[in-house]
Amino acid sequence: MRVAHFIIAIIALLAVLAGPAAAQAPAPARHALLIGNQAYTGEIGALTNPHNDVALLEAALKKLGFTVTVVRDARLGATNIAINRYLRTLSGAGPGAVGFFYYSGHGAADGTTNYLIPVDATSTDTAELWDQSLRLGEITRRLKAEAGNATHFVVFDACRNTLKLREPGKRTIVQAKGFRAERQEAGMLISYATAEGELASDIGQGAGPYAKALAEEIMTPGIEAVTMFRNVQRRVRSSVGQERYLGFNALGDVYFAGKEAVPAAVAPTAPAPVSAAQASRAEVAAFCREIATNPSAAIVASLRDAYKGTPMAGCADARLAELVSSQTAAISSPAPVPRPTPASRDAALSVGETFRDCYSNDPVENRKCPEMVMVPAGSFMMGSPDNEKERESEEGPQRRVTIAKPFAVGKFEVTFDEWDACVAAGVAAGGCAHKPETSWGRGRQPVISVSWDDAKQYVAWLARTTGQPYRLLSETEWEYAARAGTTTPYSWGDAFDATKANNDKGRTVPVGAYKPNAFGLHDMHGNVWEWVEDCWNGDYKSAPGDSAARTSGDCSRHVLRGGSWYSGPLVLRSAVRDWHRSDYRLNVNGFRVARVLSR
Repeated sequence: MRVAHFIIAIIALLAVLAGPAAAQAPAPARHALLIGNQAYTGEIGALTNPHNDVALLEAALKKLGFTVTVVRDARLGATNIAINRYLRTLSGAGPGAVGFFYYSGHGAADGTTNYLIPVDATSTDTAELWDQSLRLGEITRRLKAEAGNATHFVVFDACRNTLKLREPGKRTIVQAKGFRAERQEAGMLISYATAEGELASDIGQGAGPYAKALAEEIMTPGIEAVTMFRNVQRRVRSSVGQERYLGFNALGDVYFAGKEAVPAAVAPTAPAPVSAAQASRAEVAAFCREIATNPSAAIVASLRDAYKGTPMAGCADARLAELVSSQTAAISSPAPVPRPTPASRDAALSVGETFRDCYSNDPVENRKCPEMVMVPAGSFMMGSPDNEKERESEEGPQRRVTIAKPFAVGKFEVTFDEWDACVAAGVAAGGCAHKPETSWGRGRQPVISVSWDDAKQYVAWLARTTGQPYRLLSETEWEYAARAGTTTPYSWGDAFDATKANNDKGRTVPVGAYKPNAFGLHDMHGNVWEWVEDCWNGDYKSAPGDSAARTSGDCSRHVLRGGSWYSGPLVLRSAVRDWHRSDYRLNVNGFRVARVLSR
């Protein structure tokens, strides 16, 4: 009996001792590799702040539970060794690990590939420099392939404005052109200290402006990682006018400084109005997360008014636009009507009139088919005049183009509802294989993180499903449709108007949240960049004078038009052109469709 009591007592004691440890699972491992290169010699040129940058981030990350490795003034061989060790450590860290790779130093791109420049690089002749440097894309691919168990954060604080390069075989010094966007991988966020194609500053006392903002923002509790990086973006833009780039795909929620509980009530209580300066970032984040699921337009509208003049009002505006759009779509569902033949309907269309090639009494099902607008025939001057502000040479030479026949254009950018219908059809039926992830909602949000190849798969499926000749717009058709008879930089006039396009809300907004242009088309400026059919050519020399797409040139890259939620105002001009590789999937890229009319 005494033995039995003793055993029971021991078991009880072990349960007490083991209880807390068993109840609380160990936190996922966190590892960081920070590289700061500043002691460049010769033609490359020394920098001021990279050592300070990594020291500042080292202190912050250690407080957040990261095991941190710091490498300063790394030569090519030492950089490879550090990256190999970092990969092995993350790979063995188990599921749920978090990796943070930060590079501060010289970096540049050759037009398609981004490079980290080690301190033993000696020449600014680009042919030699690329051979002496590391490809950022190789690092990100290895992170995904060799440490797929982890969520990765990759920060490229490079592309300094002090770096001058020389083209091979030439003595002329040319300014570096910044970076190109990397291919996005699931479970990875990539952030650059400057916008694509732009240069970063090396100014700052004690550290660079980007590193300072990042080290401070990452310590704020209750802020999810993507939101935190966007807060850094706003601070850097405000302090030094430097835009930065952020891309991610299928990224789980990560809270560097801990997650705060958010009340689950439908109607959050609005305290006395606060100023933008008084509202803490944690308060803003908590409010925005809560209101994003509030189903009452009336409550959201009242909260927007209560928080007028504060950062919370922007979140309320975005949620209200979603609710209004969904309600409007629901009540405007067409009554059952006999389905006309496409040819007879097309012949009867007038300018600006809309139609769909699918019919359903269910408004949700009906939204899975793009709503189309008839755009008239006509002619216009394509490109920008020489005196347009921030004009690039690729926007010319300006020339007259004739659109001989009316055609149909998507009233909106293709939405997640429409894209998901293609995915649901299944690959065996010719449907879409790629299902992009997003934390911004699906439904009437424009589909993002789709490549040109993906967009081509969608229009081929839509053409087979409807029996109609759907396709992507040509670049000429896109600019003609965007201008809608105007000759000014924007379809509404000479000056940018933030009430007419989404370019600074930190995310996409539901299609149709802004007023249409004169042709009845929404979001031709902003929201998402739109893929078009054309291969990339650096100017309009030898371009056709009609609506045909250019299928010669560099067809590994295709044209994007219109700017996005991330673009500066001047990037949203009607004439602006950009390109990406045909297989790139970025959260700023989407598309809209076109269709030939039977007339």
